[in-house]
Amino acid sequence: MRIFYSIAIIFILMLSSCKKEHTWDVDSSGIDVNLVIHDISKNFFNDSIPLSKLKTDYPFFFDNSSDSIWDAQRLDPKEKLIYNESLKQFGDFKKLDNELIPIFQKYKYYFPEHETPTVFLYSSGLQSLDYPVIYSAQDKLMFIAMDAFLGEKNKFYDSMRVENYLRRNMYVERVPAQVVSAIAENIVTYSPRQQKFLDLVLYEGKKLILQDALLTDTPDEYKIGYTPEQMAWCVENEGNIWNFFVEQNYVFSDDRTLEKRFLIVAPFSKFNNEVEQQSPGKIGAWIGWQIIRKYIQENPDVKLQDLLLDMDSQKILQASKYKPEVNGNSTTKYQKKKKEGVDELYHYAE
Repeated sequence: MRIFYSIAIIFILMLSSCKKEHTWDVDSSGIDVNLVIHDISKNFFNDSIPLSKLKTDYPFFFDNSSDSIWDAQRLDPKEKLIYNESLKQFGDFKKLDNELIPIFQKYKYYFPEHETPTVFLYSSGLQSLDYPVIYSAQDKLMFIAMDAFLGEKNKFYDSMRVENYLRRNMYVERVPAQVVSAIAENIVTYSPRQQKFLDLVLYEGKKLILQDALLTDTPDEYKIGYTPEQMAWCVENEGNIWNFFVEQNYVFSDDRTLEKRFLIVAPFSKFNNEVEQQSPGKIGAWIGWQIIRKYIQENPDVKLQDLLLDMDSQKILQASKYKPEVNGNSTTKYQKKKKEGVDELYHYAE
């Protein structure tokens, strides 16, 4: 039975990948990228280097804490152990360099006005697990917390009681997706005046489209942080999920609790019914991703820059002709009866 289930998952994912348009196959290999990677912690834990020099070389790394606190941290055995664990995962950074250069080449292809950032690696003492990659396009700086990628079974995460659903993305193979996610936070337009559920869903979908554009050979589950089984569940239940949003009058709702239920990293999405624990977290982001993909399929001439800056969500939804089929044999059972006030959505794709 387990073998049959595994085959079914592979088959579903193959069907999904067959539908995908290869709109991101661009040749950016000739674009010059001068990528510089600095390991801040290598010098930080080298007690032969004066603290004053570190503060001069890396002023952005230090806050107003007293020198005695910094000196104690530099000598802390646990801090050093965490850093050494990080080096086991990252090695000599050659692999990371080979992974990041194509990302920044494609980034520069689509956004030539943005310069390649200087990348600083560091060990955060397990303090940056929630935000492992920070990027500032304006300052041309990127920071990667190496200790956020020690592997899901690492003993330090046990001591921190890190939840299992978070650990899935805490290994070094997920660094490229986290880097693009940080870039997306700078690139994709966010409007505080447009906060309908649809606006938020498409905002997340656009950030994932940037993953498609910059990580053309990366599996979808890496981009969104799902397991293959969760990806298969999403593909199988896409129509039912969208139908649920429509019939509950969520699509154009300004209820901010929907963001917590469907758009944040969580062990599962909050449908408030018996099937919710089968779902992965932030299912609304996955739906937004599929809407944007369908929009690109229907409008193949759209430029990535224009798409990421255009916040007219209703226009995108209508032009996408998004209307996934409700699967009657799905593991997810939602009510099929239309509710008053949602008829306008049913003819968007007609």
